[in-house]
Amino acid sequence: MTARALMVFACRVCGAVEFPRRLLCPQCGSARQHEVAAGAGTVEETTVVRHRAGVHGEAPVHLATVRTQAGPRVIARLGSPLLRGAQVSLQQQADDAIVAETLPPG
Repeated sequence: MTARALMVFACRVCGAVEFPRRLLCPQCGSARQHEVAAGAGTVEETTVVRHRAGVHGEAPVHLATVRTQAGPRVIARLGSPLLRGAQVSLQQQADDAIVAETLPPG
């Protein structure tokens, strides 16, 4: 499955940055938006989904709320449990799932 950098949407008029894309900017009402790379982010909260309806025998799914460098928060799937404050890169998979991968310290 191929992944690409996560993109968020910035208003060309007032600069407000949103995710997901909205028809009109919630700040100024403009429809003029462009894509901006979300960049990396910081884990703010985490949770674990241990049971999903109709799915049996799968491993738990780790999720995090991540504040992107561009501003908006996104919910991302984690490859492994992480602590609050962890720095992650963000990718969007072909199925639109957002995945966070740990960045090396530094």
